[in-house]
Amino acid sequence: MISDEQLEKFTTIAQIGNGSFGKCFLCERCSDGEQVVLKKIMLNEDAKFEAFLISQINHENVVKTFESYVSHRSVYIVMEYMSGGTLHELIKQPGKPLEDRIVLNYTSQIASALRYIHQEHRIIHRDVKPSNVLLTDHKHLDHKTLKLCDFGIALKLESGQRLKGKIGAPGTLNYLAPEILGACEYDFKADIWSLGCVVFEMIEREKAFPGVQELAVFHKICNRIVAIPEDSKLCFLINVLLEPKQEKRPSAEELLILLENMALIEECTNDGSRWWNFSFWPKGKRTYHLK
Repeated sequence: MISDEQLEKFTTIAQIGNGSFGKCFLCERCSDGEQVVLKKIMLNEDAKFEAFLISQINHENVVKTFESYVSHRSVYIVMEYMSGGTLHELIKQPGKPLEDRIVLNYTSQIASALRYIHQEHRIIHRDVKPSNVLLTDHKHLDHKTLKLCDFGIALKLESGQRLKGKIGAPGTLNYLAPEILGACEYDFKADIWSLGCVVFEMIEREKAFPGVQELAVFHKICNRIVAIPEDSKLCFLINVLLEPKQEKRPSAEELLILLENMALIEECTNDGSRWWNFSFWPKGKRTYHLK
């Protein structure tokens, strides 16, 4: 159990977050003066599982956890402080939309985080969205590091395990994959759909499936009613990520193959649903062309 002595290691600066399950505080660590985030969550099995889950994760694109404590009523998680705010806040800033190269850079960083948690730990995040992506405070957009955060509803899957979708499933409705809402079995590919919604939002500065009425949003997602920006050279990328059939949607590893080769793109196949199959790519190049 947490002691007063453990909490005394931190000086609270300000409350920076408040949700239905807990609060986040910006604190200063007394031992070295470093600013950290202290997340206080109501004690339950989910909170203890989140603390256990994120203690295993160590990746440059996932928010770092330093330590965690359990008290009689709460779980406390000490994490690194990301002073650059959220991707959601960046998207909503006035001015020009993010350039394509920035979108690709940020997409690669989020995909790298997903590949790591999917492959190394078999963790499905289930709530990938702009407000759950934090940024470093670098003045140049090109040099910002993005980090995935909030594993509050993440799950660890056994080998071959698939989850059962349902209406009212955990997550943020506007970013949920159709297989979840359609009460089908799903796995890590649901995170890829959510990433597609994030990519759309970075380009268009609005949600791919907007709305607050659940039935209306449900209808849009399950019928893929979305205005893909055809004037963007990244429209194909959005189409690939927002592929309704999860078996045709790329894994995070397959997505990174595409993103890493986009600088060499010269030709295009006619079968967009199988872009990650090397036999479809131009001879002598592991590339794919987006038009």
